[in-house]
Amino acid sequence: MSPRLICATLAFACLATAAPAQTVVSQDSAAGRYNRLRDLNVRPHSGIAPASPDVFGTAAVGAGVTFYDARFRRVANTDRAHPLVLQMAENLKGLPPERQLAAVQSLVREKVRWATDLDTMKVADLWANAGETLERGAGDSEDIAVVEMQVLKAAGWNQRDLYISIGRSKGVGAHIVLLARAPSGFYVLDDRAGRPMTPSEHARFTPVLTLGEGKSWIHGRRVGGAGRLSAR
Repeated sequence: MSPRLICATLAFACLATAAPAQTVVSQDSAAGRYNRLRDLNVRPHSGIAPASPDVFGTAAVGAGVTFYDARFRRVANTDRAHPLVLQMAENLKGLPPERQLAAVQSLVREKVRWATDLDTMKVADLWANAGETLERGAGDSEDIAVVEMQVLKAAGWNQRDLYISIGRSKGVGAHIVLLARAPSGFYVLDDRAGRPMTPSEHARFTPVLTLGEGKSWIHGRRVGGAGRLSAR
C-alpha cells in the first residue's frame, strides 16, 4: 500500500459513520487467480471484543465502524486452511508463544519478498488473502502481516490476540504492522525489523488505526490530565 493511499483512506476511515460496501471474495481463494469479486455491506463481529491495544504510549479509543473493517474481516476469514498456511503453521507447533512469533516472522520473510501492489497485482491498493500472497511469493506490508496472522491462527492463536495496526514509521512513512498479544504482553511484527519487538523496543512506529476481531480503535495520547486525549 502506498503511503499516500494510506493517509487518504485513514482520513476517511476515522470519519466513517456507517459500514460502506466492501470488496469480498468467497471463502478460500483459488490457486493462481482471484475469485470473482462482489460488493456487500459487512457489519462488525458481535462476539467478545479483544483487549484494547494501548501500545506505543498511546490510548486506544473505539473507532466505531471504519473503512477498513470489512477488508480486515475478509482477510481474517479467508485461507485459514490453505495448504501453504497449514504447512508453515506446523513449524510453530510446540513452541512457546514468543518463539512462535519469531519463527513465523522468519518463515514469512523466507517465503514472501517485499513488493508493491502495483508490481504484484497491477492495482494501487488491495489487501491480498494469505494464500494468494504465499502462492505469489510477494507482497507489501499488509500482505505480510496478513500471512503472519493466518499462520499464527492455524498454529492455535486466538484471533482476539491478533491485530493489524496502520500508522507511520520513522524513515518509512505510512506503514502497517501485526500486533500479537502473548501472555507476556504485546509484540510487534514489522517486516522491516529483524525480530518481534515489544512496543517499547519498537519506538519508530506510531499507530493511527488498529483493527481487531469485531472492533477498531483510533490512537491518541493523553494530554493535560488523564481524562483528555489528543490525536497525534
